[in-house]
Amino acid sequence: MTMNRLILSIACLASLSLFGCKDFVQNIQAPISSVDDKLLSSESQTNFVVTGVIATFNNTTAQLTCLSDGLSDALVFDTRLSTATYPTYLEVDMGNIRINNGSVEDAELALGQLRLYADTLVSRAKGITYKDTSLRNLAMFTGYFYGGVARYYYATYFALNPTEGGGVINLSPFIPSSQMYALALERLNLALQYATPDQAAQTHTLIARIHLLTGDYTTAATDAGMGMQSGASDLLCKFSSEASNFWWSTAGNGRLQFTLDPRFHQYVQDDPKEAARLPMVPVPIDSTLTLYQQDKYPEDASSISFLTWQENELILAECAARANDLNGALGHVNSVRTSHGLDQLTSISLDSIYIERDKELFCTGARLADERRFNKWHLGADTWQYLPITQRERTANPNLH
Repeated sequence: MTMNRLILSIACLASLSLFGCKDFVQNIQAPISSVDDKLLSSESQTNFVVTGVIATFNNTTAQLTCLSDGLSDALVFDTRLSTATYPTYLEVDMGNIRINNGSVEDAELALGQLRLYADTLVSRAKGITYKDTSLRNLAMFTGYFYGGVARYYYATYFALNPTEGGGVINLSPFIPSSQMYALALERLNLALQYATPDQAAQTHTLIARIHLLTGDYTTAATDAGMGMQSGASDLLCKFSSEASNFWWSTAGNGRLQFTLDPRFHQYVQDDPKEAARLPMVPVPIDSTLTLYQQDKYPEDASSISFLTWQENELILAECAARANDLNGALGHVNSVRTSHGLDQLTSISLDSIYIERDKELFCTGARLADERRFNKWHLGADTWQYLPITQRERTANPNLH
């Protein structure tokens, strides 16, 4: 058993004394190892359990961002590519997704684990008398922050029906996206009580992202104003050879099933400087056809940037544009462009911000929500605009029958 799997097993075991078997979402697998449960209630084990939550977040993020970009117009499942063979990915690409799609089930399982492990960490930390206040703060921040992330993921990426976003928690009735986002914000605001200054800035950026997605631009601007500033380090999802980046194994050098939409190559053709934020490599199919593969995650251990100061600037830009402050919006966009060595723009609009987001948030899972909220859905009216809550969850949850 690898260390990452052991961490996940221990995190799962930590939940058992808090949640009875009947409370488990049925698609969360049982523990695959055993350890003395008392170890999971002590201050000395906090870092280990925190690491387990973060490892689950990393895995969940990789799967959801890749699959959601596959459903959006960012990635293409092209059967002319010899390695593109999974029918579950074809369903995602076409938006005709069966509710027993195995690839979506795997992602839903990972998300269910993340939510459970994060919530369990909060409950466990509350029951420990800490001598080290900073360690208690780390446990509480981690549990609340990643519990908020899990709820944000349900609201953004899953749905009961093709256009009815949302999810379930602990066999609950269906929770629509608007309510799920509210639950995410509750958790994230609680996380702020335990955050370091850097963690607080990152949390405000995520809160701003949620308000942007829900159309509350005034509040989004307020939180982005407290968010990550120019030069701040990215909040990274980290991987290893033992726990590889799903992008690498699904849309990269590990195995290439999804290629890039041709527009990304066109962006670079139009402005070669864009290669700085749109890394890609050609994939020749024959003498007349070349596809392109993302090269943002070239290694199995390549990290994913979950939050960046550049995204925070684009949130501020969009909020300013929607408030008719185009000069302010232009300044924020050009700040981002300058960080990549790109020429500054001389004018800005919501349409051009949409394009800047497409480039800046390349291969990060942002495109699906942007398509929906800008009313630019690229597939038919009856196609899935989210990943479906799967048959396994629907069968296990009487509230979904």
